[in-house]
Amino acid sequence: MKSLIKIQYVDSIVNNEKAKEIIVGQRLKAVDKRGILDEAVDKLELGAIMARKVGQLSGGELQRFTIAMTCVQQADLYMFDEPSSYLDVKQRLNAGRMIRSLLKPEVYVVCIEHDLSILDYLSDFICCLYGQPGAYGVVTMPSSVREGINIFLAGFVPTENVRFREDELTFRVQKAIETEEESKEIVKPNVHSYPAMTKTLGSFKVNIEAGRFQSA
Repeated sequence: MKSLIKIQYVDSIVNNEKAKEIIVGQRLKAVDKRGILDEAVDKLELGAIMARKVGQLSGGELQRFTIAMTCVQQADLYMFDEPSSYLDVKQRLNAGRMIRSLLKPEVYVVCIEHDLSILDYLSDFICCLYGQPGAYGVVTMPSSVREGINIFLAGFVPTENVRFREDELTFRVQKAIETEEESKEIVKPNVHSYPAMTKTLGSFKVNIEAGRFQSA
């Protein structure tokens, strides 16, 4: 079986002097063995960077470029290591759709991911990994998506009677306040406000409205 691996640390690409000079569009066309370059460029929103050199790309652009590089090649097994790093929510969903499109009865996709929402979207089966760095590592048997995520959150594998984390991971959900009047009556701890501001970097300019946020 031929396998392809999308590297985890995409920013390491720019450490190679030769790689920095590669033109994005030319490289993608050269490795496109499946004839899906246009689809990959559209799904991953790469049109604006096709004429750029790899050394000019940001972290998110490098991530989408390496995902496209992997997807357009021909293989029996595709492996993606943290494909959501550097990407915003919309780009993560687009990357997930691109990766899911690789699946066929004779083609396998393995993805290592820490974003649970993307993991839920991508996966048919989930294995949890635990252990000690430099000592040992264990991969659980495949579970359904729901069961696998719950095992990870609980830190306990019921089928093997093994606890790999002392504490469960829980998420606090705060009930939304429906009206402005109610919000004034309730004193919230750790609420911080920030003023309206404008930031200019060369030809780029962003206007930020005043707002507030609550810290943990």
